[in-house]
Amino acid sequence: MLPREEVLQERIRRLYDWLASLSTPWKFILIALSSFVVFAASKGPPPGQDHFVWLAYSFLHGKLGLTGHGTALAELVSLHGNYYVVYPPMPAIILLPFVAVWGTSVDQSLISIILASLCVSLTWLMLRKVGVKGSKVLWLAVLFGFGTCFWYTAAVGSAWYIEEVSGVLFLTAAIVLALYRKNNFLVGLCLGFAYLSRLPTILAFPFFLLLTYDQNDSWKPRLKQMAIFFIGLAIPVLLDLAYNFARYDTIFDIGYTIIIRGDPNYPYGLFSLNYIPKHVYAILFQGPILLNSFPYFKPDWIGLGLFFTTPAFLYIFKGPWNRLSKYAAVASACILGLLMMHGTVGFTQFGYRFSLDFTPFLLLLTAKGMSEKLSWQEKALIILSVLVNLWGVVCIIGFNFVSF
Repeated sequence: MLPREEVLQERIRRLYDWLASLSTPWKFILIALSSFVVFAASKGPPPGQDHFVWLAYSFLHGKLGLTGHGTALAELVSLHGNYYVVYPPMPAIILLPFVAVWGTSVDQSLISIILASLCVSLTWLMLRKVGVKGSKVLWLAVLFGFGTCFWYTAAVGSAWYIEEVSGVLFLTAAIVLALYRKNNFLVGLCLGFAYLSRLPTILAFPFFLLLTYDQNDSWKPRLKQMAIFFIGLAIPVLLDLAYNFARYDTIFDIGYTIIIRGDPNYPYGLFSLNYIPKHVYAILFQGPILLNSFPYFKPDWIGLGLFFTTPAFLYIFKGPWNRLSKYAAVASACILGLLMMHGTVGFTQFGYRFSLDFTPFLLLLTAKGMSEKLSWQEKALIILSVLVNLWGVVCIIGFNFVSF
């Protein structure tokens, strides 16, 4: 009779062989379901700030402004006797069928973790397409889902957070479609949907143009495919302009410029070069609150530095740079450049949640920096990243152990 350890190893090997034999669609579904279980286990109560449930309810009744309890939510634009949600509307569009059936009792955080589960599967698919193989692709999918601030953000699912999840979903979908050389119209449409979730994500467009340039060998097909991409992107953008005009009598998204008036967090307006130093500190140096007794560390609502939250992202700077990784770096820089001029660093939050606007590109860069067969050091940093984010989820969602 085999020793117990050998029996266990044999069962694990058989399980791995069975998983490896599954077709891509079944693997996609299995990863999403497994992710959902973890997200659901860590999910908190329905968020009080469920703006998109109430916005979906208003849309279903032919209105753009909120009614009922929705008018008591935070960060609403009061204009012309209406209360408008300041955030882009894509999460509300996603919620339409759910609110149509269950009304305003829909748990917005439940929808958030459903979308987040799809994000993990899409990340796995994206990494596979760029040549990540074997167990490495699963390790990196776990890193994304549970080793970044995405875990906490998705599990809470409040208005500020579900828009980040929706943005990641559509941005990753756009990257996957572009890598698989699918219709550029759909690529542009998905990037537009990401924009309708989180406006800064539209600045990722150079990545797709550069990829289109590489995928065609002469200027005529390149320009044609770029035009098709911009047609797809234009549809959501035009819808957003019309949405702004219907609310504010201007095509510009002036909602935040209205609600920040007199806010001491924005002494130089919504965007300014003067805000860059505090973003540099938030990204590189922001640590937890130090305590004199156990547990010695406490999450800070201001956030946590990017490389403290996800130590495995240090591999962004390692490894050979190919064209794809350079394109990913360009897209990240374009988005981050705008975010660093924003008046706040994204609080309240765990980690630096604005980084989610370009996290799919960070995963491509991290994959580039890690070896094909992960070393124990690389696995250790991924595990450490997961433990840091587990700490944040448990402290904040489980025990409300957090403060400024």
